[in-house]
Amino acid sequence: MYTWYKDNTKKVVTLSSRHTTTGATFTISRAAESDQSLYWCQGEIQSRSISSIISDPVTITVKALPTASVKASPRGPLYSGETVTLQCDIDYRDWTYLWHRDNQHLPIPTSKTTTISLPDQAGQYQSLPKAYLTITPNPAYNGETVTLTCSVGSDSGWRYTWYKDNTKKVVTLPGRHTTTGVTFTISRAAESDQGLYWCQGEIQSRSISSIISDPVTITVKERPVAVLTLQPNWSQIFSGETVTLRCDIQGEEEIEYAFYNSGTSVYTKTEPEYRISPAKNGLCTCEGLQKTNGLKHSQTSNAIQLTVLGKSVFMGLQEKDRRYEVK
Repeated sequence: MYTWYKDNTKKVVTLSSRHTTTGATFTISRAAESDQSLYWCQGEIQSRSISSIISDPVTITVKALPTASVKASPRGPLYSGETVTLQCDIDYRDWTYLWHRDNQHLPIPTSKTTTISLPDQAGQYQSLPKAYLTITPNPAYNGETVTLTCSVGSDSGWRYTWYKDNTKKVVTLPGRHTTTGVTFTISRAAESDQGLYWCQGEIQSRSISSIISDPVTITVKERPVAVLTLQPNWSQIFSGETVTLRCDIQGEEEIEYAFYNSGTSVYTKTEPEYRISPAKNGLCTCEGLQKTNGLKHSQTSNAIQLTVLGKSVFMGLQEKDRRYEVK
C-alpha cells in the first residue's frame, strides 16, 4: 500500500476532487499552480507492519500553457491567389503544430512554418483590389498640365503602370510626360495626348497585380478666342469721359471675365463688360477664367490702346458733345 506526501513537512496528501489514488499511482487531474510542490511516497505492508524507506523527493512544477502567435509573410493585406508563408511562434521546443483556417483543421505538415496558396474564396484575407483613376482637369486646354492619379487601397507597396488607347499599350514617356508615385503628369497638353487611359497597381516583390481601372477619356481642345472691343468706339478720348470695354468669348460655359491694363489685373467679374470712369491710359486686354477654379479658360484677347487727351478747347467743344469731333 502507498502513502503520498507533499511539502517539506511530509504532510500526507489530502485527496480533493482532482486527486485520486489507484494502486501504485496518484493522479492529479486538471493540474493547477496550487499543486506545485515537493512530493514523496512510501510503501507499506500493513499485515506485517513493514514500511519501505521513503522515496527521494520530486518537485512538480505547474505553469500556464504558452500562447501561440502566427506571423504571415508577406505582411499587410493578403490577396486571393497569393502564396504566403505562415510561422507559428511558441517559446518551447519539440512541439507539434496544427494549422487551422476559419476554425477548420488544415491537412498540412505539422511543422513550425508552412507555405499555402490562398484560394479564390472568402477568408481572413482580401480579394484583389481594383485601381481607381482620376484626371484633373478634364477636358483640358492646349498647353495645360494634366494630372492622372491612380489609387489602390491604403497599402503603400504598390507601383503603377499606365495604359493608353484600346490596345492597353503601356504609355511611353516623352519629354512632356513624368511619373511620380501614384501620379502621371502630362505637361503642355496637346491633341496627341487625347485618348482612353487606364492604370494598374502591382506589388512586384509578391507578383500581385490589382484589377485594372475603368478607362477615362482625356479630351484636349483649343482655348476659345477672346475679342476685346471699345464702346463707344471713339478715335479720341478726352479727360473725364467714360468708356466701356467688352470681352466676347466663344462658348456657353460659366466663366469669369478678367480685364487687364498694361498686363496688370484691374477687374474680374461674371459680366463681359468693364466700365471705366473716368477713362485711363493703358494697353487693355481681357481673357476668360474658369469659374470653378480660376484657371485660364480662353486665349488672351487682342489689345486696345487707351490714350486719354487733355480737355479740348477747339471751338468751345464740350467734352460730352461729340458731334463736332475732329477725325
